Amino acid sequence: MPMWRACRLFPVLVVACFVGCGGTAEALEQGLSLASVHQVIEGGTYDRPPPNGLNGTSPSCFWAHGTQQVLRSMGSAALDQGAGYLPSIPLSLVSSSCRHVLRSAVECALTPEQSVRDPVTGTLYTGWWGLAPSWLGDVLDTPGRRYVTACMVQRLNFYGTSVPILLEGAHPSITHSTAYASQYPIEESTVFGDLFSSATPLLGLLPAFNVFVCWESLLPQSCGLLGLPLLEQRICDDAPLCGLLPVGPCALSCEGSGPYWKCRPYLLAPPWTETVRVKLETSSCQ
Repeated sequence: MPMWRACRLFPVLVVACFVGCGGTAEALEQGLSLASVHQVIEGGTYDRPPPNGLNGTSPSCFWAHGTQQVLRSMGSAALDQGAGYLPSIPLSLVSSSCRHVLRSAVECALTPEQSVRDPVTGTLYTGWWGLAPSWLGDVLDTPGRRYVTACMVQRLNFYGTSVPILLEGAHPSITHSTAYASQYPIEESTVFGDLFSSATPLLGLLPAFNVFVCWESLLPQSCGLLGLPLLEQRICDDAPLCGLLPVGPCALSCEGSGPYWKCRPYLLAPPWTETVRVKLETSSCQ
């Protein structure tokens, strides 16, 4: 492991699980049954409605410069480029094995009632969390960029499996609900960042953007030290392009904003309210 990666990893090791380890409020109010809302996964579907969901995005695919180039471009235009199709994204930039990153972006941004089709593969991507539904027909605005970035990062999972997660934040579609407290008792981490507005050159070993993570104060008691040696693999897949920056415990690094955190990406920056917390089932730490 390169020395700079080892140095960066050391402060992260106090995190006791993993970032990303392991739909809309309106739809729920309309009384949709669990069987009527599905998140597509390999080999089937997932039936718990938003803000429940699954992780499983490959870090190596997500952090790849080609993928990040495509995501930046997608953010500057409407997802629907006409007749319900995404812009044409060549396989040379995002291979068929990494197209699930595009699905993740759509699932984070759009609602279950919205969808777009990949014109290259013909695959239909349907929304899930609804953090930026206006992106379907317009450019991605600042809150949308931040929420979608945080959502996508919280879904990273090196191991190639899909772990149930619950996302929480100040956005109406992922607001805190006591209904899920017993099912997801472990508050793992909060993430914030903006991949879409990054101006970092996509050259060499420079990470495409920096994403910030703080961990919840009770995480060590909840999960113990399980899995710490594999934390970097889980988030970064040993790829030098990973831009993860740990900022410490959320209670010390961020400010309380109701049940959520508002955090500063840099010392003098105004705090961002567009943060996303991930909560886990107890089994995710076993």
